[in-house]
Amino acid sequence: MDFFAQQDAARRQTTRLVMLFLLAVAAIVIAVNGVSAIAFRMFADEVNGKLAPAPAGFFVLVTIATLTTIGIGGVVQIVGMASGGPAVARMLGARPVSTSSLDPNERRLLNVVEEMAIASGVSVPLAFVMDDQRSINAFAAGFSPNEAAVVVTRGTLETLNRDELQGVIGHEFSHILNGDMRTNMRLMGVLGGILVLATIGRIVAQIAKEDTKTLPLALLGAALVAIGYIGVFFGRMIQAGVSRQREFLADASAVQFTRNPDGIGGALAKIGRSSIGARIDHPRADEACHMFFGEAVKSKLSDLMATHPPVEERLQRIYGRPVEIGDIVSRSAQPVPLPEGAAAKGFAAGNEFGRSANERRSGETSARAAVQTGAGVIAAMGAISTRHVDYAAALLDALPHAVRELERNTQGAKQAMFGLVFALGGPAKQTQTELLRGGGEEPSQVEKIAAEVQGLGKMARLPLIALAAPTLKTLAPAQRAAFLVLLQQLIAADRRVTLEEFVVATMLEATLGERAGRAVPARYRTLEPLAADVQLVLSLIAHATQGDSAACFDEGLKELGIPLTLLAASTVNLHAVKEALSRLNQLAPMQKPRLVKALVQCALADGTLSLTDAELLRAICSTLDSPLPPFLEAMPYAA
Repeated sequence: MDFFAQQDAARRQTTRLVMLFLLAVAAIVIAVNGVSAIAFRMFADEVNGKLAPAPAGFFVLVTIATLTTIGIGGVVQIVGMASGGPAVARMLGARPVSTSSLDPNERRLLNVVEEMAIASGVSVPLAFVMDDQRSINAFAAGFSPNEAAVVVTRGTLETLNRDELQGVIGHEFSHILNGDMRTNMRLMGVLGGILVLATIGRIVAQIAKEDTKTLPLALLGAALVAIGYIGVFFGRMIQAGVSRQREFLADASAVQFTRNPDGIGGALAKIGRSSIGARIDHPRADEACHMFFGEAVKSKLSDLMATHPPVEERLQRIYGRPVEIGDIVSRSAQPVPLPEGAAAKGFAAGNEFGRSANERRSGETSARAAVQTGAGVIAAMGAISTRHVDYAAALLDALPHAVRELERNTQGAKQAMFGLVFALGGPAKQTQTELLRGGGEEPSQVEKIAAEVQGLGKMARLPLIALAAPTLKTLAPAQRAAFLVLLQQLIAADRRVTLEEFVVATMLEATLGERAGRAVPARYRTLEPLAADVQLVLSLIAHATQGDSAACFDEGLKELGIPLTLLAASTVNLHAVKEALSRLNQLAPMQKPRLVKALVQCALADGTLSLTDAELLRAICSTLDSPLPPFLEAMPYAA
């Protein structure tokens, strides 16, 4: 099942969940009405000295009150998670890991997360640590791949070695890429609504406890608590049904990403051998237990209520045979050596890490064939290969230490991004200098950094953006907006926008913009209502290629089956493209492959895939919440 099919399955699963929870809510309403009727009769007997049935209007009021309570509870929960993954992390007591942290365990975590993000083509997630949790556990949360948060416990950092940590993070990246996070967060919202009844019941029972004459009130409070937890019981059963199969998929993906079953296998074995296992001691752990790497909340009815398969069963799936927990020892995968001189030559040479020039030349034909129909691109989404992980690790090693440290503080990260679009010469330089000074930046420092980051070559552009993302996400919303405005002003200083500048702006907007982190509804079931937007984006790709624009456009059009014509290059406004992409992101998951295939076919129609073409495709797909891993096949080609 490919990336888009996984996304569609996750969305359809959400629909089923809504139906099941509606049934649970109906059962709760009936139960509350029944308990309220008994309480009414008891209260009437106490006041009037005789039993009296509740009037019909009473049940209408109780039903409305119950539904309103559940609805408000769910809305409050969802609003509390509106800012995405970081909100959930903080709700569960996690602390953000500073990108400038000196803690060796935290630096290792950041490095592994960066590797996985660059390998998969997503923005580097914010990393969090649950400092007071000594168990081995982790989770990923967020509404989209570009605003995810990855959370680990302190026990995970201190107990696992690097390979085991990489296996766990690879597992969480599978959840990020396969659409599981959105489903998980919606589950939390609905559970929050049901739990509110239990909370109200406890309050009512406490009031009644202070006044011994209000027996009916005490009984009502106890009943509400019981009903609330009945709802949670069924909610946990639904959580379990959703979570188990997705955990098997994520385990398999972690092995695929890392080429090392002993990594995730070792982590699971340590959970199995530990006295605390994966248990999370937090008041709200029950709401989020389906999100974790391991079984966070134990139940007396563990087989029925467990949100995760047993460790032994997961290990058997990973190794393809029955294994004993005590026999598993994590072994390190063989490190991938850097090509000689790669760190010194950097990215300006345009080399593909891990492959010699002869290997690249011999593989060029087959590499082109692999993506020639666009099927290879679709298959690559959400399915990180070991080559991508090796590439990301080597790339990070080759980045100058000073540049990596620069991006670990907000001022340095901002200046590095400004440096990507700063003109080192020409008439635009003076205008950009004045804009920087007006924006409170130091132009001479930006110019110095611009020479350094641009000197790394085009291959460094997207990795630098990815590495700057978690640092820039720590800015307040107003500061993010001001940063993006100044970036756009710098780009517009020469009154034109190059494709490279468009890529930089688009990637940063997708990560930091006002719409970043919001849940995007699937409003369009087909491409046809968005034909004008498709025409605009496809025309952009056609004009960006080195071949005949009309021929490239027609090649892409074959995938769509929509009668469109190529727009003139002068009418392709990049601001309009941004708005078009925002609407196209509201396509149903199974419609996006048609669009992506058309764009890829258009880009490949001239028989080559330049680095600029590849970056443009990746920027567009990032905006569509369909991240593309690096086009390793494009690296040997001239950009």
